[in-house]
Amino acid sequence: MPPSPSVHGQTQALWETESARPTPPISQKITRFAGPEAARNATVTGLVSKIFNESFGYRPDGKPYRLGPKSTAERLASTDLLFIAGDEQSGIGYLFGKEIPSMSGRIAWIESMAVLPLYRRQGIATALVQKFRLATKGSSKIGCATPNPIAALVVTRSVPGTVYIGNCHPPSALADMLREIQQHCFDLRGCAIQKNTLQIKTGFSPLSRSDEREWNPRTPSDPPYWWSELEHLQNDYEALLVIERSDVSPMWGI
Repeated sequence: MPPSPSVHGQTQALWETESARPTPPISQKITRFAGPEAARNATVTGLVSKIFNESFGYRPDGKPYRLGPKSTAERLASTDLLFIAGDEQSGIGYLFGKEIPSMSGRIAWIESMAVLPLYRRQGIATALVQKFRLATKGSSKIGCATPNPIAALVVTRSVPGTVYIGNCHPPSALADMLREIQQHCFDLRGCAIQKNTLQIKTGFSPLSRSDEREWNPRTPSDPPYWWSELEHLQNDYEALLVIERSDVSPMWGI
């Protein structure tokens, strides 16, 4: 199905049902875990750490980047959902996140997502986001923080709705929601949110040599309006992305 524009000009892929999509190849088979369940499984936590390290590489001092000051098990214990592409022994990608309540409804927040460089551009990240989208239909919004425009592109193409990213001057209600969930969202905790540009300074934005920022589509097309902002984003900043979903009933997001 061809993409259609939202009111902000961003293209959105509109998927009616999960069954309407073709069955992914074996490399895209996805296993779902509850966060606390995954945290107790040493094989799973080790696999998530391995995928993260191999995806983001090493710091200037030669040590591998970590998910943050907390261990992988601690991060998973405090989240709701983990999806692993592949299997528990030889996973090739993962996504974990949670639903956070607010006065304006719930927002489904993608806390971390990575795909091994060898398996990128095969639709694996898209499949992970779609699984998360279907599992969080009680949330009226989906959001994430990312230094990489590729990740933002995957999410915006997988979740239909109104997109807020970059220098978009979002409505005050959205800015209020981000401030409200800040202490419950690992990405936002302790960071000053730039309201008009939807950026945060984190001091932690690893980008490996295999990560892409330049617009390089398989078929000729124009980049989304926000691409250049993320393409030239400073290394210690991340962009916030929030989508007001059109694929959920208004009652579900209350």
